[in-house]
Amino acid sequence: MRISYRLVTIFGSLVMLLIAIVFFGLLLGEDFLRVTSLLTDSEEAKIAKLVGFLFFFLLFLLLWMAGIHTKKLLPTIIHETELGEIRIATNAVQALALRAVKRINGVKEAEVDVLAETEGLKFQVEIISNPDLNIPQLIREIREQLSNYIRETIGIPVSKTEVTVVRVTAEPRARVE
Repeated sequence: MRISYRLVTIFGSLVMLLIAIVFFGLLLGEDFLRVTSLLTDSEEAKIAKLVGFLFFFLLFLLLWMAGIHTKKLLPTIIHETELGEIRIATNAVQALALRAVKRINGVKEAEVDVLAETEGLKFQVEIISNPDLNIPQLIREIREQLSNYIRETIGIPVSKTEVTVVRVTAEPRARVE
């Protein structure tokens, strides 16, 4: 929502609040705008004052909430460089990291989480690997390739990468008949 629309909405809600206060004052017997001559003190007039107060007060609340409500910001990672500021959504970094990890031979499935730290990005990678692989070498390769890919693609250094092998899958063997 644009700021001008938000300001108009907030202003309108404040006008509704003032009208609701006037009706509330009339309900209590206070007449600071001298409008009691318009409304008598009968039982129907009190009900009309109460309905008017409730209507304008609810309208005030709705408009106030609409004016205050802002769009939820996407979590972004901000990195300062000599050329300026780099802003990239966390989801985009996760997608790039997932792409880099899945390209590595021996990784069958993967999940990636990213955390922004002052020294760089921290990745938590969970993989399902193929069998008959050297796991320490696979983890080293994931760390190196992920770090290089993120540094080249985004320009933000990777401070730490934690890799967890969640499961090793057995490849289905072809049946020979």
